[in-house]
Amino acid sequence: MTPGLTYGGLAFLAGAVLGPLRELILAPRIGGLPAALAEAAAMAALLWLAARHVMARLVPPIPKRVRATVAGVALLVVIALDVLLRLALQASGLAEGRAPRSPAEQAVMLPLLAWLVVLPFIMGRCHADAVS
Repeated sequence: MTPGLTYGGLAFLAGAVLGPLRELILAPRIGGLPAALAEAAAMAALLWLAARHVMARLVPPIPKRVRATVAGVALLVVIALDVLLRLALQASGLAEGRAPRSPAEQAVMLPLLAWLVVLPFIMGRCHADAVS
């Protein structure tokens, strides 16, 4: 469970850093959707690095159930922390000054969540192949 918590924490941290950069710097200059796509590209690379870091510390062979646990826990961590952050921003009033995100901008997050879940399977298999 600890690898999943680590992976989820790293993923959320990356989003917590890139999100404000998107909102405050990119979106006003290039628009909401292009900013979301640029953030998604950076997030995809950071998720790959996070998954690689976490999966490399597991002892091979890494069973599919372990990979599934890492992916599932990470997904739950990211979603839970995202909800908590949104609630905190709303409670503080900081969310009111932000322009609403379009459905297209919001939809960019869905493939990233899928990527988050798939990566432990890809990295677990690559790591096992490298060891054998």
